[in-house]
Amino acid sequence: MAEQPSGFSAEEEAAFRKVSRRILWFILLLAIINYLDRTNIGFAQLTMGKELGVTATVFGWSVTIFSIVYALFEIPSNLALQKFGARVWLARIMITWGIASAGCALATGPASLITLRGLVGAAEAGFIPGLVLYLTYWYPQYYRARAQSGFMISQPIALAAGSILSGIILSMDGTLGLSGWRWLFIIEGLPAVVLGILILFYLTDKPATSKWLTQREREVIEGAVRRDAEQREQSGVIAKGSLLSMLFSRNMLLISLAYFTLIGNFGSGGYWTPQILRAMSRPDQPYWLTGLLSSGPYLCAILAIPFWSAYSDRHKERYWCVIIPMAIGGCGWLIAALAPSAPLQYLGLVTAQLFTLPVWSLFFTMPSSVLPRSAHATGIAFMNTIGMIGASTAPLIIGTLRDATGGFTAPMIVIGCAVLCGASIMLLVPRNLLAGGGAAVPGKGFAAENPR
Repeated sequence: MAEQPSGFSAEEEAAFRKVSRRILWFILLLAIINYLDRTNIGFAQLTMGKELGVTATVFGWSVTIFSIVYALFEIPSNLALQKFGARVWLARIMITWGIASAGCALATGPASLITLRGLVGAAEAGFIPGLVLYLTYWYPQYYRARAQSGFMISQPIALAAGSILSGIILSMDGTLGLSGWRWLFIIEGLPAVVLGILILFYLTDKPATSKWLTQREREVIEGAVRRDAEQREQSGVIAKGSLLSMLFSRNMLLISLAYFTLIGNFGSGGYWTPQILRAMSRPDQPYWLTGLLSSGPYLCAILAIPFWSAYSDRHKERYWCVIIPMAIGGCGWLIAALAPSAPLQYLGLVTAQLFTLPVWSLFFTMPSSVLPRSAHATGIAFMNTIGMIGASTAPLIIGTLRDATGGFTAPMIVIGCAVLCGASIMLLVPRNLLAGGGAAVPGKGFAAENPR
């Protein structure tokens, strides 16, 4: 059987392509709505802050409470997905978070806003790790970054399209007696409920139960995934011991800490970019223009994510494909903070997101590089829980420093330095641990580990 340059047989490649055509576009759509609902509060704050008396610090707390509650329910949610199946559990998540997100339109002050955002966090917990876990059922390790980029690209798409859409919706202020920010939560929250219902009819839990694959295609996919996992576990680089000891192993902790800084960076950009840009511009700048400018960094990242994921998979390189972009992204935040002109500051914001967003899908392949297959679900959730702590910490730091200093210079310096620390932490992870995976050999699929 002829082998492809990717290391997979022609039959395997054909089966993976069929899977991708079936599920990736739908997962992308689900993830777009997810990030739209998660970050639209950043735009709502442009007018909600004055109406409800929400200061920058209170706004930071609303984001922090969301992330804390999300983190608390993260691992239980992923375990529930394994128990009840992806189709049922992902549908439950989307329906409940859509209702909770739209319910944020009922906020009457800081306390109710923080409470409602906590409910959104509880409802949404485990969604992205659940999607990542779902893809581990369908793809081997060195096909997964390409597959994950298919929905990781959802964040820049959601932030780009959502920035423009949110700016327009804010202009509905007064329609039917409702403020523009209330319309924002309602209009952008309800699609999640509709898609949650559709999940029940469209997704299949695992290859073994998929009626749209032939028997041979199911065997090929399951065989490739099983062989990949077995060979990684036999390689000697996988952590062993109790589940707790594996989660707190040196390399898993280093990867999770680096991921902490990366997600803190995303939380800062996703929630605060509209307000940072507003501070750079004239006070009378229309909201639609703020939305258009906010979309710029993410439009650029849309092009970079699939290219970088494919490059990393093709060359079986995770180490430098993570460290270098994170270092450049951290410098982007420092440029945004210290540049002498608004255009250069904007260029810094674009650089920060353009180089860090493509790294995201690569991080989600790492737990399966250091943990046995039985611990993948918990490992992915554990890493993302650490990341959500970063997502909860960074926006609060920005809000507190914004109120204390009256500007965004100090907050952006802190975030930039944090991302640079994340790149430095990754230097402590053995390169061969992330560069392994083996190439397929004729008649055998994946070969044993071949660390570099």
